[in-house]
Amino acid sequence: MKHLILCDFDGTISVRDMGYELLCAFTRGNWEKIDRLYGEGKIGSSDAYERIARICKVTPEEMESFIMERSLIDPYFGRFHEYCLREGIDLKIVSDGFDIYIKRLLEHHCLPPIPIFSNRISFKRGGRIRFEHPCHNPDCGRCGTCKRTILLEERPFYDRITYIGNGYSDRCAAQEADRVYAKEVLFEICVREGTNCTYFDHFGEIMDDLSKRTRGLIFDLDGTLIDSYDAIYIGLKEVFNHFGISPLPHHQLGEYLGRSLEEILKPFLLPRQIEEAKSVFRTKYRDIYLEKTSVLEGAEAVIEKLFRRSIRLAVASNKSGKFCRKLLSQLGIDHFFTTIMGVGDGLRPKPFPDMVHAIVLDLGLHPKEVVMVGDTIEDIEAGKAAGVDVYALSNGHHPLEKLIRERPRRILRELRDLPQALRAS
Repeated sequence: MKHLILCDFDGTISVRDMGYELLCAFTRGNWEKIDRLYGEGKIGSSDAYERIARICKVTPEEMESFIMERSLIDPYFGRFHEYCLREGIDLKIVSDGFDIYIKRLLEHHCLPPIPIFSNRISFKRGGRIRFEHPCHNPDCGRCGTCKRTILLEERPFYDRITYIGNGYSDRCAAQEADRVYAKEVLFEICVREGTNCTYFDHFGEIMDDLSKRTRGLIFDLDGTLIDSYDAIYIGLKEVFNHFGISPLPHHQLGEYLGRSLEEILKPFLLPRQIEEAKSVFRTKYRDIYLEKTSVLEGAEAVIEKLFRRSIRLAVASNKSGKFCRKLLSQLGIDHFFTTIMGVGDGLRPKPFPDMVHAIVLDLGLHPKEVVMVGDTIEDIEAGKAAGVDVYALSNGHHPLEKLIRERPRRILRELRDLPQALRAS
């Protein structure tokens, strides 16, 4: 399979946004206003660059000094480049920045030549400059370098194209790629628009993901595999009635799901009431939880598919471990799981990583071989703290924007997307 990786430069390979810093250093006027018009979509980047060129002044010597003072690239990029060479993956840079600093930074870090598609700077008399756009798409005009056009032109020559980026100018290319690694603004855009992507902080994580073989999955339970919303609400309502408190509105319960029972109760009761409340809840819950709980639609099919792939499956829940095991047995799906663990099994609840650590050991796997799947902030925090990748489900009770801020490795629209996401990795 012939594989191409197209990679952005500013803020992706380069730690700094060199184009932005260049304009800050050498413009003699209000270039921020021009940039604001670009950000609002009122002008394209080529038009913005043309306007900025009129107020920019820099000599070749000043430019060289500027580049060397800011010569920082992702510390893992050199090894990532070696990985691509070793694996026979073609790597090309696509940038809406400028060739002069891209080439100079790569040379400074002793990297061999990499094909570059970018804007150009030519120097004129008196420190004046000219911006040139050899990869511009006049039909769109949005970006100086049209990364989408470059990707589509490369498409006939490759079986698979991966895109790596961080910003607005990467958006259109990301929509056309087979796989996307995104951070910062691009990650947020992709998630909101439904473009499948994997979050990364540095190129070491991309290398790990490209070579990753997922051998174990740890699932959250409530809202991920089962629907126990009504059972939990009935138990809490019993607590509120017991203490003479106005019941929590049914639709607001989702804001508290994912926490341990004690953490759910704390906002409504005095500290001295918590233990009594837990007893009241559990007595009521024990009576109705089997009747009021069901497997979420499509969840059993997903679990069975993954089980047949010989992936080791487990459950980590903030529900009582005793209840979890009995419930999954009653629902007829307990045999799919190597380990089922919950509160009361001697470990702290999520977001503490204790259960995840224990399950990884029980599965006999390395954390890099395991993925945590859940629908809450607590799942994300626990998985990340335990050193496993986290795939968050956006169809749960926690708002999408909250999940985005936590930066899980992936955000899936629903559980049935999981098998394909794992296959892509």
